[in-house]
Amino acid sequence: MESLWQDIRQGARLLIKRPGFTVIAVLTLALGIGANTAIFSVVNAILFRPLPYPEPDRLVWFWERQPQLETAPFSAADFLDYQSQNQSFEDVAALRYMSFNLTGREQPELILGNISTVNFLSMMKAQPFSGRLFLPEDGAAGAPRVAILTHSSWQNRFGSDPDIIGKSITLSGESVPVVGILAPDFKFNSRSEVWVNPRRVVPEPFLGFRADHLTNRGMHYLRVIGRLKPGVSIPQAQTDIDTIVGRLQEQYTSNANHSVRLISLHEQITGSVRSALLVLLGAVGLVLLIACANVSNLMLARATARYKEIAIRTALGARRGRVIRQLLTESLLLSVVSGALAVLIAWLGVKMLVAVSPQDTPRLATVGIDRQVLLFTLLISVVTGLVFGLVPALQASKPDLNSVLKEGGKSGGAGAARNRARSLLVVSEVALSLVLLAGAGLLVKSFVRLREVRMGFDPANLLTFELTPSGDKYKDGAARVIFFQQVLDRLKALPGVEAVALSNDLPINGVDTTSNPTLEGKPPFPPGEELLVGQHVINHEYFGAMGIPLLRGRAFTDRDIEGAPRVIIVNETAARTLWPGEDPLGKRIRFNNDGPYDEVVGVVGDVKHNGLEAEPSMESYSPYAQNPWGYSVIALRAKGDAASLTSAARREIQAVDKDQPIFNAKVMDDVLSESVAPRRLSMVLFGLFAGVALVLSMVGIYGVMSYAVTQRTHEIGIRMALGAQTGDVLKLVVRQGMLLAIIGIAIGLIAAVALSRVMKTLLYEVSATDPTTFIVISLLLLGVALLANFVPARRAAKVDPMIALRYE
Repeated sequence: MESLWQDIRQGARLLIKRPGFTVIAVLTLALGIGANTAIFSVVNAILFRPLPYPEPDRLVWFWERQPQLETAPFSAADFLDYQSQNQSFEDVAALRYMSFNLTGREQPELILGNISTVNFLSMMKAQPFSGRLFLPEDGAAGAPRVAILTHSSWQNRFGSDPDIIGKSITLSGESVPVVGILAPDFKFNSRSEVWVNPRRVVPEPFLGFRADHLTNRGMHYLRVIGRLKPGVSIPQAQTDIDTIVGRLQEQYTSNANHSVRLISLHEQITGSVRSALLVLLGAVGLVLLIACANVSNLMLARATARYKEIAIRTALGARRGRVIRQLLTESLLLSVVSGALAVLIAWLGVKMLVAVSPQDTPRLATVGIDRQVLLFTLLISVVTGLVFGLVPALQASKPDLNSVLKEGGKSGGAGAARNRARSLLVVSEVALSLVLLAGAGLLVKSFVRLREVRMGFDPANLLTFELTPSGDKYKDGAARVIFFQQVLDRLKALPGVEAVALSNDLPINGVDTTSNPTLEGKPPFPPGEELLVGQHVINHEYFGAMGIPLLRGRAFTDRDIEGAPRVIIVNETAARTLWPGEDPLGKRIRFNNDGPYDEVVGVVGDVKHNGLEAEPSMESYSPYAQNPWGYSVIALRAKGDAASLTSAARREIQAVDKDQPIFNAKVMDDVLSESVAPRRLSMVLFGLFAGVALVLSMVGIYGVMSYAVTQRTHEIGIRMALGAQTGDVLKLVVRQGMLLAIIGIAIGLIAAVALSRVMKTLLYEVSATDPTTFIVISLLLLGVALLANFVPARRAAKVDPMIALRYE
């Protein structure tokens, strides 16, 4: 122990005596360790940390697979069958995401919540902060509605009212008593503020829904979660559920070719970001390796000046292991100091990452520097110290005693082995940099391709917001039609408004409702082979306001109302798919084998309803006056700044009905920006890491070549004395450096191709082995290497032969 303290004291003294070297090494390592710590803190919180529920590994998410949908929700009837017939689950529950108009206060507000089966919260092991959870009788048919508030909602919406239990709040026109407040640590959906029980055993599709949803197997809307019995695995439960699937397929034609896929709740919550986060963690790890290679080169250069000291110690009897321990102690001191600085860099990095990450990133609120992250920083600091210190320690601890002591220690011992080690480190830096730069290049190209996608509508100067009239007076469709007509008339009269669009959703990230079509005069699609067509209900100005082109036929008019002939418009993909080689105008279509047929009166261009990345899908549009849905979205086409119309729009709507709030108001450009935010963040971070790697590689090449020029000064003097020209010396030095760069690029290309499959899920319409990207990145690295080589080569070409010949 005493000798260890001696090594630490001596190492600290040596580092203090060389502040320039120490500062450069500490900053280089702190940047690499800090970046790794920041990304790890995000990955740890989102992917590695268990979900905040008791026994979270037993929680399983159900997805229904349909012929046209890989992941679909469940019908109420199917849910009840899976709940009652399974043998593997302790409990199975369902919920329906729902928004409510909160009224009876100074200003109406829209809050997000859930209608769930009454066993949902107890299955999740939620605990009440005050009051109670749902009781079994709350789930009986005809049970009165009750509400349970989340803790944050109780604090923020209701001012932490201690007497809230037993009071009634008005949700979408209905007076609902509050029976409980959830504990602060229970969060199922970060945006949910209230939980309510169903009217009839199972959550209804929409507020005020009157039809029988308990026996309807064609209406899929429920999210289903189960808790496994102790000792039961997901594969075992999958086998059990598959048996039920088979029985339902035999009993009901609507279930033909439908199946169920079980995944852990953790995978369901984090699956959308897992690939991107792991790729970023790998990328930042490469940055740290490049930083280690740079510091190793610095250590090798520094060790050259200590060869005489080490040789004397060896000659006096010091064992090689003792010398290696001393040198590694210095390396570990450097890395520990770097790790301490890295914690500050990581703290700042985490705050930046949380601030710029999309707000719907799962578990984002839990990201931070905690004990696990600090342990990771300590571990990576120690490992880093060993990684960058081992090669210099092994090289320096085996000096050639005769040559070192004879040459006086100026350059002795700088043999071929050490030069090979330095060259190998530079080759590694270049190779790793190419992998990072290629990944960044692919992401940039993919992002550019995504932003160039034809959306099918004009997003400029559009203000969008949700508006869902609620209350007893709007349970009738005719009342909703009158309400919206009054609202639209007032909005169109606002100064600066060119047109107003009304729909049940909007492009890019709208809620696209789909149904199975039946075509008049054609046989129904076979069970399990039904097609899915998106359903949109719109006002007659929708296409003009949104900038969607009419390709054939006519648009809707103000005469397409209830009682008039039923009409429908389809998009180009639906027309081509449903009536191949035929004119769709005049054809008739209906959905889910019930209700009247609608006549196709027009064909419009394809619109990206399901995101920029989605392939064009079949879509249909019906007049709102003939299909007055319960929820709606409005878009205002402005002549100038659309966002400035928000207050005026709210004022006009409340002039029609003071209890109807608008929600989620934003300009369409922001909607587009949010839709690509995850890709943009991955691209920026990957590009940042690649840029750091490029700079470190450039510094590494420059350092090696500068050192090589210093070591070959005497040789260069002889060459110039014998007639070598300046150009010859330039070629000699540049050729040596460029050879290292070319070898590194070749290895990097092989590694990039081998790792390309990791990038596939992050790319859009770009091959993971895109040759153009790889060629451009290779040329960029060659250019950077040439620049890094040119400065030392130019210095070598200016050497005075007389001075060089006297150089030792």
